[in-house]
Amino acid sequence: MDTGQGRFEQVDAANKQQLEELMKSLEGKYPEHGGWFREGEIVELKGSRFRVKRIKPTEITLKLLKRADNATT
Repeated sequence: MDTGQGRFEQVDAANKQQLEELMKSLEGKYPEHGGWFREGEIVELKGSRFRVKRIKPTEITLKLLKRADNATT
């Protein structure tokens, strides 16, 4: 999660219920928070698609993906 303070907060949960509780707790702690990110997730930025490769406390690493309309089948 982007805390809104220039850092990412990591969330590890054993199950969906625990994840939801942790997310709610962090959203209360950081009311100015931004988005939630997950390694492996596909994100779009300025019309380009990226896969989240790695998340560190103050940075996120993205891998540029090929466009689906240009891919050969």
